[in-house]
Amino acid sequence: MMRTALLLFALLVAPVASAGGLPPSKSAALLEPTEAMLRDLRAAISRYADFSVAEAEGWQPFGGEEPLMGRHYHLGENGPDYAGPDTVPDPTRPSNLMYSTIDGEQVLTGVAFGIRIAPDEPLPEGFPGHADIWHVHDIPEIFAAATAERPVLRWLGGLWLEHRFKGTADGRDRLAMVHVWATLDNPDGVFAHYNRLVPYLKHGLPPQFADSASEAAARGLALAAPEGCENSFEGRLWIAQAERWQRKAIMAACAREAEAVAAAVAACGPDGADWLNAIAEAAWQRLDTTFRQIATPEQQRRLASIVEHGDAHAAGGSSAWQLPDDARVPGSHGH
Repeated sequence: MMRTALLLFALLVAPVASAGGLPPSKSAALLEPTEAMLRDLRAAISRYADFSVAEAEGWQPFGGEEPLMGRHYHLGENGPDYAGPDTVPDPTRPSNLMYSTIDGEQVLTGVAFGIRIAPDEPLPEGFPGHADIWHVHDIPEIFAAATAERPVLRWLGGLWLEHRFKGTADGRDRLAMVHVWATLDNPDGVFAHYNRLVPYLKHGLPPQFADSASEAAARGLALAAPEGCENSFEGRLWIAQAERWQRKAIMAACAREAEAVAAAVAACGPDGADWLNAIAEAAWQRLDTTFRQIATPEQQRRLASIVEHGDAHAAGGSSAWQLPDDARVPGSHGH
């Protein structure tokens, strides 16, 4: 049952990827209380720069490596259980650590905090000020989408859902999450959903290449990293319940785009940021188009259930990989 739960829960950590467009604006200026919390956070997690320390303390992985985040690690029942919209998380006790494989090493890219809220509750206050950006996962809705036409999985997952969320008897079965890039610079700010810098570091490219890159360019570049296509698509194909032919067609298209991006990386010089980013962005956009042509409306609906940004749901005219820009709102205020 635990493996089933982790397969499902692995999809909770990642907001839906954008098909393109400009990167979000940098976070608003941080208040001193927020800066103080970040200092406490950095001090508390500094020991986890050594990946073996996290392993020794019992942090366990779930899911694969999200290309613009890393792989999430948790403490299971020993981790914090934050609940309620007025909750201010303890900066010394994050819900998740995030690691990404860079130059063969496990690099701590940041952390995540998760707070359970009820359907009628606002997003958490979280960190002081307006800079923290939260996204929300409706856990029962995700389970329903992922286990449709999978009765055994629905039964197993339901047992875990009852134990982990409904068993608390407080009705808080939606999970609000915020990522905090406390250990790795982020061109979009410390509370951004994603970190566009990660795939550039994986390829050994100058960090400033990410400054002018769209999210689509960063995702296109990530395709050419080891297991790039698997990390980008396997989880989504699973929750969409893709047919074998669909999976084969999408992964073949991804392999072609990854090869083209890899060739561009190899040929790129120190002044080639705009050229490389244009190639990577076009590769991701072609792949997004291919995915939307192959996936059925029902499959895209299942994917849209994974996440909502702020109070806006990923639905309507958005693709399975795209949310409207106005859905990306600061999550702790102005609900």
